[in-house]
Amino acid sequence: MKTLQKYFFKEFIIHFLPIAIFFISIFAISEFFWRLNDFITYKPSITIIIYFLSLHLPLWFVQTLPLSIMFSTVLSISNFNYTKELVAIKTLGINTKKFFLSWLIIGLVLSITSFFINDKIATKFFYKAQEIFYTKIKKEQFDENNLTNLFYYSHQQDISTYIFIDRYDRTNTKIYSFLLQEYQNGKIKTQVYSNEGKKNNLMLDLFDAVQQQFYNNRIISEKLVKNYKYQLPVDIENFKYNFATMQLDQLNINQLKQAIKICKFKGEPVNRIVTEISFRYAISFLNFILIFISISLGQTSLSQHNKLNSLIYVILSFIIYWTMLSFLRTLGETGIVNPYISVWIPNIIFFFAGFVLYINRYL
Repeated sequence: MKTLQKYFFKEFIIHFLPIAIFFISIFAISEFFWRLNDFITYKPSITIIIYFLSLHLPLWFVQTLPLSIMFSTVLSISNFNYTKELVAIKTLGINTKKFFLSWLIIGLVLSITSFFINDKIATKFFYKAQEIFYTKIKKEQFDENNLTNLFYYSHQQDISTYIFIDRYDRTNTKIYSFLLQEYQNGKIKTQVYSNEGKKNNLMLDLFDAVQQQFYNNRIISEKLVKNYKYQLPVDIENFKYNFATMQLDQLNINQLKQAIKICKFKGEPVNRIVTEISFRYAISFLNFILIFISISLGQTSLSQHNKLNSLIYVILSFIIYWTMLSFLRTLGETGIVNPYISVWIPNIIFFFAGFVLYINRYL
């Protein structure tokens, strides 16, 4: 049976590779035309354009993997069914339910693999692609060692804290032009300014800091502190992110979890980030679910007409799935549906459908 499984798996790979390349190419062409106006305006070299697009490949691979898997599985199994090879397997007394169990294991492995590719590789490549777009294509000035115009705020009960940093030098961990303002019930309470300081983990050593205390928006005291120590609420590296509007594709799971903590501390909604985390897990597990469904769909193809029907079922399934996913993802991001489960609802429905098809096929 192992020899037959290797043969079937080889047939799956033969279908999978061109299908995956085809769908990734569609994404590449779409991205090219989406950015065409920028390419015409800023006139980057062909090499830069190709490099920029190639950095999206891991993300596109993960995004197109479910569709590639479903098409490949249905085509492979329907071809085996059409050529009577599945009938021959049954004639040999091989339990097809156990035979296709290895395919389900492959689906599970692909689900886990796609998750780690997305989390460990695709996010880094996407971040690099954004950097290339702004520095090499739009030719904007970018110095990765210097973060400028940093801003952070938080709201805790009736206290609002605002922090402004003109520049942070990563090479020597120095900060320049630091301003801290604390407000209570809308009235300024404390203000600290320092022209220069040094960061030590989350602790700031502010040199020659001017500390001012206010009452009813009027200064009641002012003093110069040679070495003023201030505990940062979050790392300066996180000051540069506006999680409410930024593209979350460049952040891995750990960074997204950190973003939730920061947003909660700032009093900002976290539904969008929570939904993104749930989506990462859900879209990875979808690969297993689709192989589950495809095994049954592929075995309905006893003729060329039925093979065409199977492909139509695949297309319809994806239209239904992505429509449901987009709708429920929006509901999750807006908090109408619990963001932890919103994007899992289509998966649950499709898993149940696949389970019913799989069981009925082998009853």
